[in-house]
Amino acid sequence: MIECRGVSFSYDGVAPALDGIDLNIEDGEFFCILGGNGSGKSTFAKHLNALLQPDAGTVCVNGMDASDPELVYDIRSTAGMVFQNPDDQLVATLVEDDVAFGPENLGVESAQIAQRVREALKAVGLVGFERHETHALSGGQKQRVALAGVLAMEPRVLILDEASSMLDPRGRKGLMKACHALHERGMTIVMITHFMEEAAEADRVAVFRAGRVAMLGTPEEILTRADELARLNLDMPASCCLGRALRAKGVPICAQVREADMVADIAQAYTERSRTGIAGRPFASDPRIPDNVSSAIDGADALEPVIEISHLSYGYSLSARERRRWHKRSAAEGASNKQALWGNDPSSPWALRNVSLTVRRGEFLGLAGHTGSGKSTLVQHLNGLIRPQEGSVYALGLDLVNKKDAAAVKAKVGVVFQYPERQLFAETVAQDVAFGPHNLGLSQAEVAHRVESSLARVGLDLATVGDKSPFELSGGQQRRVAFAGVLAMEPEVLVLDEPMAGLDPAARRDFLELIGHLHDEGLTVVMVSHSMDDLANCCDRIVVMNEGTVFAEGTPAQVFAYADELKSIGLGVPAAQRMALALAKAGVPLRFDGLYTVESLADELVDLLIGRSDGPSNVADIAKSKTVAREEGC
Repeated sequence: MIECRGVSFSYDGVAPALDGIDLNIEDGEFFCILGGNGSGKSTFAKHLNALLQPDAGTVCVNGMDASDPELVYDIRSTAGMVFQNPDDQLVATLVEDDVAFGPENLGVESAQIAQRVREALKAVGLVGFERHETHALSGGQKQRVALAGVLAMEPRVLILDEASSMLDPRGRKGLMKACHALHERGMTIVMITHFMEEAAEADRVAVFRAGRVAMLGTPEEILTRADELARLNLDMPASCCLGRALRAKGVPICAQVREADMVADIAQAYTERSRTGIAGRPFASDPRIPDNVSSAIDGADALEPVIEISHLSYGYSLSARERRRWHKRSAAEGASNKQALWGNDPSSPWALRNVSLTVRRGEFLGLAGHTGSGKSTLVQHLNGLIRPQEGSVYALGLDLVNKKDAAAVKAKVGVVFQYPERQLFAETVAQDVAFGPHNLGLSQAEVAHRVESSLARVGLDLATVGDKSPFELSGGQQRRVAFAGVLAMEPEVLVLDEPMAGLDPAARRDFLELIGHLHDEGLTVVMVSHSMDDLANCCDRIVVMNEGTVFAEGTPAQVFAYADELKSIGLGVPAAQRMALALAKAGVPLRFDGLYTVESLADELVDLLIGRSDGPSNVADIAKSKTVAREEGC
């Protein structure tokens, strides 16, 4: 279907973005592309439907030369592309008009366009959103509109450039289900992703580095090579990490790229060991975290509140009369329209409904929720970017209903949006970081001090980058500059709305470490994230949003103890906890006396699978297991 020979490309004529790519993608194949930020993945994807033309080499799509200008129309009809940021792709005011745009340009008959729009919206779980305005949708909903617009064109090749980066866990699962359904019908899927669990479901995986193909093979061949992946700024799937941890501790088991396979192998190993007489602990059919973790919240209650939200409701484009009318409708009536796969209520006009919560000084608060649950709307209330329609928001003692107070608090509650590099605008890095302090009316000396210190806090040197254009920097450096611009205001609260979207695993870890360091310095942090692992690792407390309301709040251990309830609203649990719950259902008697990490889960499984009380014989078991692992090529 796609044949690339010697493909090279440079944006500036100097530095190669692609450097001699040789790659075939077969008709009907599910092909995944991995790589660190800046490795050339998106540039390569844009060559596959003639958005870019190679400087050297050839790209053929279904036998058509992508460099032939007369074939561009046919190539783009064959290969449809969904970009990483949906705002780059949406063109119409209403959802149904946006989805219809592609078929209309292909000259499809009107009756058939209407049918295609219906089927595409059904495939992405947006039935009922036809007349909604695209600008009022959440980021994840916009991404699904963009996907529907490509599906409505009925391409033979679907190219997804980090299309799942804005989606919640249910949305990512829905996207993968849709891709598999299209794949089974014969469509070729080319997926660029940083989620290793998605790559594990592909037929083949290519890993890019510096514009070249560094690794190519099946998921089993590629995703188990920990050292090479680490050098390429990538991770293994969590299931592989668990398998390697067990093998390092002497358990004769191979790492599997799919969680279900890893769980099945561990459960089988436990069953076989049980037959030899090793006793297991009693199995709890409904594992829950013990109540003693509630002390973490009790201690947090004593902290001073910095933001207090009480009975906050907000609806986009709703008049006071319409709000009163909607208040009279029962919650049950609104819930009846929810779509099970993707999780939507298209009839509800509320972004937030009767939300009450407190942000305490010095805490790291996580905000989780399905796409469209109201997270971004909520964080825009925290510093007065949006003022309450109903209820109240007090930040640092100021009432944000009051326009003057809302303006005053913006300097003390800093917000970093999705894709923070898009907040950059000045000619130089120093000017961009200085913009906020200048507007505070500070002296030139104080502004200069804040610019230098805030850049240093995000790991950048003023002397090195200060005079550069922010747009000359790498994507990761641009995000750091955007962070520095907020920090230069010396806020007391830092609010982050999905700041790691689109970053490779290594860059993601760097930013989490940066945010953790700022929190350790005393900054209060509120972070919105779709990554359950990030929330579990970083946060003191988590608030879960569902359809504009607070669904749950507590410590990570408390919140993630209720996996089924979270699943019902489109969320999940951290990977290690997810595998632990699957093992429990398979009959492995885990203790569940805390929130599992891969390492703690491996330690407990070692007790069950080879035992730590076997004395000298355990040494022989370990030696034997390592020999088996080598012989099996694990």
